[in-house]
Amino acid sequence: MERCKRPLAILCLVLMGILILGALVLAIIGTEDALRLLMADLFCLMVVPAVFYGYLLVLKFKKRIDDDRRD
Repeated sequence: MERCKRPLAILCLVLMGILILGALVLAIIGTEDALRLLMADLFCLMVVPAVFYGYLLVLKFKKRIDDDRRD
């Protein structure tokens, strides 16, 4: 499980960087369609870290349960 954390964190950072760059481009374009896409982009900027944090909590909880079963 520990092996999953680092690649997932790197993937999350890359995805966040792409979303931020996309938000900047969409904000500069400024058309009506771009503004709708910008709202979706900003929503994803809030959801991606929350999902990543939830995944880390699940991993921590699962590790604790596995440690308790070993004892």
